[in-house]
Amino acid sequence: MLRSLIRLYLIVVIGGGLTIAFINTSFSQLFHERVTQTERGADRTYAFVLEDYLQRHAGPDRAAALAELKKRGSEGFRLMTTDEVEPLVGKRQWRELRDGKLVLDDDTTSYYLPLSDGIVVNARRSEATTVEIQALAYALLALATLLSVIVWVHYHWRELRKLEAAARAFGSGNLSTRALLSKKSNIYELSQQFNEMAQQIEASILNQREMMRGISHELKTPLARLEFGLALLQSPESPERQRERQMALRKDVRELDELVTELLTLSRLEQGEGHLVLMRVSVDELLDSVAASMSNDVADRSLTLSVNTRVPAADADVGRPASGTSAAGAPGSRTPVARTPAYHVCDPKLVARALLNLLRNSTRYAQQTISLSAGAGAAGTLVLIVEDDGPGIPLADRGRVFEPFHRLDCSRDRHTGGFGLGLAIVRRVALVHGGDVRLEEAASGGARFVITLPALPLPMNGSAPQDAARHG
Repeated sequence: MLRSLIRLYLIVVIGGGLTIAFINTSFSQLFHERVTQTERGADRTYAFVLEDYLQRHAGPDRAAALAELKKRGSEGFRLMTTDEVEPLVGKRQWRELRDGKLVLDDDTTSYYLPLSDGIVVNARRSEATTVEIQALAYALLALATLLSVIVWVHYHWRELRKLEAAARAFGSGNLSTRALLSKKSNIYELSQQFNEMAQQIEASILNQREMMRGISHELKTPLARLEFGLALLQSPESPERQRERQMALRKDVRELDELVTELLTLSRLEQGEGHLVLMRVSVDELLDSVAASMSNDVADRSLTLSVNTRVPAADADVGRPASGTSAAGAPGSRTPVARTPAYHVCDPKLVARALLNLLRNSTRYAQQTISLSAGAGAAGTLVLIVEDDGPGIPLADRGRVFEPFHRLDCSRDRHTGGFGLGLAIVRRVALVHGGDVRLEEAASGGARFVITLPALPLPMNGSAPQDAARHG
């Protein structure tokens, strides 16, 4: 605090000193006429007395009177003729002097007073204070400035110490620490920024911890099965049994590979839109490509997958503004949309991955049908909808389905719940495109996922529409 106080005080003192120096050197020229008028009014009585004194000593006593006047005059007092004064003053001052007016020199430190008989009195202007008094006045000014600075610094330093203590506590691991300052504080906005930052960091760290727990849980089971299977391979068994063991081990290895791939995808998406490869994509071909990839899974479960790129106006919901986060919706708040655009600029691989994740999620719960459709929203947005006729998702659970490793199944069975990363990846795909994803209730009572992708500019090296669609 002392160092800050000294710096601030030096700045104030230097600034004040420069201001005083500027006043002393410049104001006399800036306000020369005004100071002259003031001096004329102040010396009016003095000029009258001096004029009367010289008139009463006219004639033979004039020389003795002038000598006595010089003798009793202060330092710098002298009597001059008008010819002696002319080279010492400016033209305007000389004209005023000839008109019988008192004039000041350029720096207003002395005056010239013309008398009626042609004599000009030159003397220094009287100073109201002495050097000692001026020094005392400046010392009091410096002291008052110092006290003001101390009060100001103490108040703000107290608030900064509170913010510093909050930052130290937060850095030591107390993530719930917040800076509580008065709204009247000048650093209140800074404390609010700190609190917002702390809240975001706390949420990020808690999410990372939750993800680490989920990863640990997901890795533990297949690793345990691998260890158990390797132990069984060492026991004498028939060749058929050995092949079954090997197939089970390969399945566990594939499961681990899928988990690592999902984690890498989610991690890459968390880094933002820097990994986007934007292309001009044919919407029809993209949806057909995704549906073709799911044909075997749908057929194995005796389900029907319908693809529709001519969504009726009442079937697409894009009326809500994109908030950057996933939300749980309710049926009945549908807004009409325009005809599906033929092309849309996006990352086809990521969008296809999101649609595949949604379709795989639907195949686990659908009873008979799954629908994949597209529509056009406001301002050129593309709306992608995946819905099924399954049991749906309770309203209380819709806000958490997009969290990593979150499953609605209490058993956490991978055959029904997967890894719990598919919907988290869908959410990140929508966010990196600047859109959002919502979970609603379908007309059949099942789940209805709505992805909204805003219109993006086509990059200079954008691919042709037919080439982009094949990447799906």
